[in-house]
Amino acid sequence: MDNETKKMFEMLMKKLDAMEARQDEIFSVVKAIEHSNTTHKAEIDNITYKVAHTEGTINKIGNVIIENRAIK
Repeated sequence: MDNETKKMFEMLMKKLDAMEARQDEIFSVVKAIEHSNTTHKAEIDNITYKVAHTEGTINKIGNVIIENRAIK
């Protein structure tokens, strides 16, 4: 292999190594975003549950008040 071809091959290998490192970085970022989205979804589900539970409690108290007024 002549010297010029060898230098071009080495340069190409360095660029491929750099691309592989960038792919690893991008993969790590994507995994972090995926984890963040999963966590965010769980937090929203928890808030939704708490709101529904609170709404049920308020409706139950409201019905008891209405029934007490009807009894009087």
